[in-house]
Amino acid sequence: MTDQLARTAPARAAQDGPSTVRARTRHTFSEGTWSLKRRLGLAFTVAGAVFVIGSVLGGLALNAMVSAVNLQVNRLDPAAHSTSYLLTSLVDEETGVRGYIISRQQSFLAPYRQGVRQTASYISELHRLVDAYPALRPRLHAVESQANLWRSQYAEPAITTIMGKKQVPAALETTGKLDFDRLRADIASLNREILSERAAALRRLHAATTAVIVVAITGAIALIAAAAAAWAAMNAWVTRPLALLGNEAQVVASGGLDHELKVSGPQEVMELAADVEAMRRQLLASLDDLSYKATELERSNRELEQFAYVASHDLQEPLRKVASFCQMLESRYAGQLDDRAHQYIAFAVDGAKRMQLLINELLTFSRVGQPGTVRGPVDLNTVASEAADRLDATIADTDAEVVAGELPTVTGDATLLTQLFQNLIANSIKFRQPDERPLVRITAERKDGYWEFACQDNGIGIAPAHAERVFVIFQRLHPRDAYPGTGIGLALCRKIVDFHGGTIWVDTGADPGSGTTIRWTIPESDELKEAT
Repeated sequence: MTDQLARTAPARAAQDGPSTVRARTRHTFSEGTWSLKRRLGLAFTVAGAVFVIGSVLGGLALNAMVSAVNLQVNRLDPAAHSTSYLLTSLVDEETGVRGYIISRQQSFLAPYRQGVRQTASYISELHRLVDAYPALRPRLHAVESQANLWRSQYAEPAITTIMGKKQVPAALETTGKLDFDRLRADIASLNREILSERAAALRRLHAATTAVIVVAITGAIALIAAAAAAWAAMNAWVTRPLALLGNEAQVVASGGLDHELKVSGPQEVMELAADVEAMRRQLLASLDDLSYKATELERSNRELEQFAYVASHDLQEPLRKVASFCQMLESRYAGQLDDRAHQYIAFAVDGAKRMQLLINELLTFSRVGQPGTVRGPVDLNTVASEAADRLDATIADTDAEVVAGELPTVTGDATLLTQLFQNLIANSIKFRQPDERPLVRITAERKDGYWEFACQDNGIGIAPAHAERVFVIFQRLHPRDAYPGTGIGLALCRKIVDFHGGTIWVDTGADPGSGTTIRWTIPESDELKEAT
């Protein structure tokens, strides 16, 4: 079946269009395979579910640990300390009352009064800390009630009796002692309950901490396992199929157009393999057509070469005859021709000469990049000097100044690069300010593997709107009688720069009327780069 498909593929490809071949091949390759999107969707769904479950468990464990720590640090520990401070303040009250009874001095009442204030403060703090616990709240109320009972049944009556200059009855002393003993017992009971709650909180904290550690370790193991599974899945679903497809495509690219691709993997990889296979079949079916087109192209190139020969010889010869015979006519019949006739002859001669110039410019334009072009190291300092020498008469007539900075050596064709510099300098001089001496500066700067050149003048400038138009062949911005020329100069410059792998443009940063700066780039040569 596969061999039959391989044999009939070129015939079908020749009959069907590329889109039909690609669609049929995709269907054959990807039929019955899961897409990578579907596989990744399932994998991410499972991973997401595991992550959510782990996050919930971890959050619950962490919340339990935080709650246990908060209970331990912010409630039970301060409550145990406050209970100890409460007992101390009550003992201070009892000591103050006994001291006053024995010494009958008012100074002994100061510890009692201070103890009363401190006791109220500690009880208030304990209410804030333990009222949330049903087991502790009754104990605290019992302590508070017993403290109030001791003051009302013993402390205050005893103080009043001493202030009345009387002796405290023994029965009152006995009642006071019994009440204070019960108060001590209530505080001890409250403290035991607090310590019991504290021990339970410590057990919960230990359990919560253990749970957090277990969840963290489990999460780390799950993360490592997920990473390993993801690596294995990517290797099985993407890396290996793509590597296999690359190897198969390399066989085809190396000339094995008869080699049919055999690839397995996700649907996307299979579709990509189907596209490569369809391309192989199209290439196989188009070999004869490409051979025919190559023959036609070779014939067309020969015809173009013949046309260039005709343009350079046969077309120019009639033009030279027209100009020559017109000049002979004017010379022989000079006395018989009026001014209008002389004018007509001048028009004919000028038209013939301009046609010759235009043909020469077109020939130069068409020959850029033709076979036979010599490429090698070119010193652009020599090129700039040669271009200026060719324009020596123009420079002398206009009193122009051409200044070239230090220019590099590049790989290219010396003749074309000289033509480039000559055209740019000639343009700068031609479009000069009428009342100003022409000044042309040529500079070079290295930028990111390229040499960027600039030809700057003080001429009439180019408006930004025309910055691209000037490089189009036959485009002129001024009338021919104002600035003569063929409109090919800058188009030729662009073609020369393109041939050397660079770009050329008009720097629109300067204001129109303040001169023109044309910039172009030429790549650095690897050999010359190593030499520098």
